[in-house]
Amino acid sequence: MPPPRAILLAGDHYHNPEYAFEGVGSVILAEGLEVECTTDYAALGADALAGARMLVILRDGIECADGEDMPRVVWMRPEQEDAIERFVLGGGAFLALHNAGWAYPSQGAYRRTLGGYYIGHPPLTRFSVEVVNTEHPVTAGVGSYEIEDEQHWLHWDYDRVTPLLISRGPDGRQSVSGWAYEYGQGRVVYLPHGHTLEAIRHPMFQTLLRNAIRWSLRRIQ
Repeated sequence: MPPPRAILLAGDHYHNPEYAFEGVGSVILAEGLEVECTTDYAALGADALAGARMLVILRDGIECADGEDMPRVVWMRPEQEDAIERFVLGGGAFLALHNAGWAYPSQGAYRRTLGGYYIGHPPLTRFSVEVVNTEHPVTAGVGSYEIEDEQHWLHWDYDRVTPLLISRGPDGRQSVSGWAYEYGQGRVVYLPHGHTLEAIRHPMFQTLLRNAIRWSLRRIQ
């Protein structure tokens, strides 16, 4: 039997895809999955997801191929949103990382599937992260830690998703810093680290990634 397949979509104007391919892709491979690393956002749809077990996104929801000063375009089409939602509802695993909540359609299938959205972030800085749900499998073996990254400020659907961690910046501002929930027959995990390769390689984040992969694939309950 071939190994289960994961699709890792990464890279945009502000984010080097190789960071995700190396730092996240290696964890997926170590969990016994075949990883299809791609920057081709236009190809993400029902055909690409057919036969896949997991979708991982670490990229913005906008495309500015003509330069930062040119108009930005939301790349995700309604049919792509619907394909992702159907994939998860049907039992697929969705691991959303870092900027997978930024500048995507604010309403509709992708927003429903993600369980929250991005509000903003200060400049790259060192901040603390605290586990607030020690009983969830995704946080197993994870203690409070400090990391240098973008501290993303996020909104989450209070009535649907389970917050896992909170971040606290040097100015004292706090935000949820990861969540998980079941959507239909599938599972979704959102972890907002990942702007740099060093952040992705942080030992606690690596543990969170491994746990998130195992939980979303129902290898752990």
